[in-house]
Amino acid sequence: MKKITFIHLTLILSFFASCTSKNGEVNTANDTSNGLKTIELVAQDWPGQEAKRYAMPVHSGLDKLEFADSTAWNLADNDLVLGIVKGDSKIAVPLAYLEGFEVANLSLDGEDYLITWCGLVGSAQMFKSNIEADIAGFDFGQALINNNLLMVDRQTQSVWNQLSNEAIHGQLKGARLALLPTLQTTWNFWKDQHPETKVLINKDTTGAAFPSLLFTKPYYTSWQPDSGRFYMAKEHLIENLGLGLKIEDSSIYFPLETLFKKRSPVKYEISDQTIIVHFDKEGLTAWAKDSTGMALPGTLAYDWAWKSFYPKGLVFEE
Repeated sequence: MKKITFIHLTLILSFFASCTSKNGEVNTANDTSNGLKTIELVAQDWPGQEAKRYAMPVHSGLDKLEFADSTAWNLADNDLVLGIVKGDSKIAVPLAYLEGFEVANLSLDGEDYLITWCGLVGSAQMFKSNIEADIAGFDFGQALINNNLLMVDRQTQSVWNQLSNEAIHGQLKGARLALLPTLQTTWNFWKDQHPETKVLINKDTTGAAFPSLLFTKPYYTSWQPDSGRFYMAKEHLIENLGLGLKIEDSSIYFPLETLFKKRSPVKYEISDQTIIVHFDKEGLTAWAKDSTGMALPGTLAYDWAWKSFYPKGLVFEE
């Protein structure tokens, strides 16, 4: 492992706290002396730790994503983005602009969406906010379930988990958010596929939960639970990264290292359906479509993270 400077250590400690299982229940939602709301539940307060009863701080989600000219914001070819196709619009959200927030609310054409980024599990996702709400939006819960991000909806204060898409505590416990098809990839790959793309960034960074992480470029990591201190790589890594899919009552995980040994696309039969998995080594990405060519909701995530939520799921092998 490479030596970590004091500055890197500071960023790492902040990162730990930011992307911060079991059967707890929400007891109270209180306001602390600094105005920060807390929700008491059983969760991890630190990556790799055992869950315990914890007063989870709740930080405001990002509400200020704005369209910008990509040429004016110094996006490097290997910067990670979440690519979104909505109608005729192609949109890229650079993940560097989610650092310090991890939870962002987006309104497009009168519809409300939730965008999340958890670097610990290597996963960015977009959900349709299917909560009937007078108060729209989500905030960031500074705790973890299976080392994965938590979100809090503003309407009911229910706590939701990113990789399971499920409300795990509160009034809406057991409900699920609607995961949408997106493409987590490099900026170079996305703009080559969609040269007319728009870019969404947050020009106003006030209110970040972790200001020290703002605009730090989120690379994939080599950290795993119980493997020691978190290590942020200086290059994009595919080590242990793959595409997870939920098809009806089944789930399957496609390791990128296995996919990259094959010729794209790969056809796979699951739950009486044919899915076609596409992948690109330069873009460090994979995505899936059904037999009609319609994009399927999928999630890039580390294998250990996916298995912690779907331990009985299938794994694609050579």
